[in-house]
Amino acid sequence: MTLFSRLFCILAVSLATGTTAQAQSQQELIDAFAGEWYIFDPAMRAGAEACNLTLTGTPKESLYPVSSVNCAVQFSKIDNWKIVNGQILLMAGETQAAALGGNQFRVTGDLVGSPLALVIERAAGDGNSQKLAAALRRHKCYYAGFSQRCATPAELRAPEVPQDAGFTTIETLANLNTRAQPRRDAPALGTVATGTQIKVNQCLTASDGPWCRARVGDQTIWLAMTAIRQDEWPVVTYKQVATADE
Repeated sequence: MTLFSRLFCILAVSLATGTTAQAQSQQELIDAFAGEWYIFDPAMRAGAEACNLTLTGTPKESLYPVSSVNCAVQFSKIDNWKIVNGQILLMAGETQAAALGGNQFRVTGDLVGSPLALVIERAAGDGNSQKLAAALRRHKCYYAGFSQRCATPAELRAPEVPQDAGFTTIETLANLNTRAQPRRDAPALGTVATGTQIKVNQCLTASDGPWCRARVGDQTIWLAMTAIRQDEWPVVTYKQVATADE
C-alpha cells in the first residue's frame, strides 16, 4: 500500500465516523503531496527547462497556493490545489483545471477541457528512471524488443502525433502490458502481442521515457515505450511506423 493509499484510508475512516481526526488526516495528505513537482513532457513547458509546479502545504486565506515556473500557458491560471475523494485537484480559482491520482512520487490524470493527459512527478521520478539508467550502464544500449540487437535511432525516437491527423501508428516490438494510466503501478488492462500495430492519440514524455495512449473499444490504454526485460535487459517496446492512411 502506498503512502497515498494509507493516508486516504485514514481520511475515509475519519469522514465516515465524523471524528475530530478529520482535519489532522487531511493535513497529513496535504503534507505528503506538497512540495515541488515536475512535468518532463516538452509539450507542457514554456522554455528549455521542465515545467515546475510547487504545491504549497500551508494554507493562505483557506486555500493551498500553487506556483508555476517554465510551464505552458494552460498552467498559468492554476493558483491553488486540494485533495478531494482521493484525488489531487489543481484549481484556477474555483474552477477545476486537472484531476490527478497516483502515489507520492508520480500522479497522472487529465486536463479539464483538453484531450491531453498529464504526468506530474517529483524531481527524481518514481524510481523507474533510475532502474532504467542502471540497466543502460550495464548493457550500453536499449535492445529492440525481445531481440539481442541494440535498437536503431529510428526505433528509439519518441512517437509524435500530428495535430492535423490526431493520431499516429506504433508497432510493438515485444509483448506489452497495457495500463489504465501512464504509471507502472496503474492497473494492468491486458497484453498486446509482439508485432501489433496500434493507433495512438497522444504520446508524452515522463522521467522513465515515452508513453502513448490508445482507445481500444470502450477502454483507454497506456503503453510504456521502455521496459526492463527479466529485471536485467533495457528494451524498447514499440516504434512509430508509417501507414497508408497517415
